[in-house]
Amino acid sequence: MIPNSVSTKQIIKSPIISCSRRTDIPAFLMDWVVNRIRIRYVDVPNPFYPSQIARVSLKPEDVKCWVWWSKNFKNWITNYQNHQDIFKSYKAHSFQFTINSPSELEGNLGVSLEERLNQLEWLINEFGKLAVNYRYDPIIFYKLKVSNKIKNNLNKFSYIIEKISSFGLKEIIFSFATIYTKVKNRMNMRGYIPINPSIEKKREILIKLIEICDNHNLKMKACCQPDLLNIKGIEQAHCIDAYKIEQLSGEVIPKIKDSGQRKDCGCFKSKDIGGYTGIFRCKHNCAYCYASPAKR
Repeated sequence: MIPNSVSTKQIIKSPIISCSRRTDIPAFLMDWVVNRIRIRYVDVPNPFYPSQIARVSLKPEDVKCWVWWSKNFKNWITNYQNHQDIFKSYKAHSFQFTINSPSELEGNLGVSLEERLNQLEWLINEFGKLAVNYRYDPIIFYKLKVSNKIKNNLNKFSYIIEKISSFGLKEIIFSFATIYTKVKNRMNMRGYIPINPSIEKKREILIKLIEICDNHNLKMKACCQPDLLNIKGIEQAHCIDAYKIEQLSGEVIPKIKDSGQRKDCGCFKSKDIGGYTGIFRCKHNCAYCYASPAKR
């Protein structure tokens, strides 16, 4: 049934579909998205005003590139292999693949670091290096309520960077965790105390990480963190990059800044088709997640 608030004459056409910053659709909702692709559109409620619904075209002639965001591409790869007629009807696919050090803060991933690195290598071999962005996101410092020892999720950083470099990638997108109130509340409920390092401490941390990345010919690019850009070796990230997508798709892509993102975001305009609640509630349930609205 078509919601009354949606007019079939008012269809949004976006050359870039983001799937999704709001939740991990590739890991958990591939049946849903394949069904939406088959019917050639998706109705997307405004996350903050659910009665406002946008009908977004998924026709291959309207969509020049899909940008897929995930921590686990196993289900995406399986669906791609089983439905190549569908996926190859689009000119390009781009991937935002987050792989952090295994951590108690990501206890529900259910997939090993090695398996995810293998997935990353598969995507690079299938779609090319230009199509894949590797993310170490977020870097987070914290301590347990029962201990004063400061912990972080950087213990496998050197190993991961070495592997990323061996695949031929030249960039790493990263950020330090933003400690929103809901993030602090959720972590406190789980027995963790998040720590927001000072800019001086972040600089000290990054100098060490930059050295590791430099040794493997990787550039570090900061996502939505302008205070880090004056550190030598740190550049601005453009996660959804119209220039790269233009090369991937062979189509002209409008170079419009995405005003729907945080003001310091370097992304170009796209249309995100995910959500935060209902079927979209992310099952990864990471303790530091800023997208999830729940404390769980």
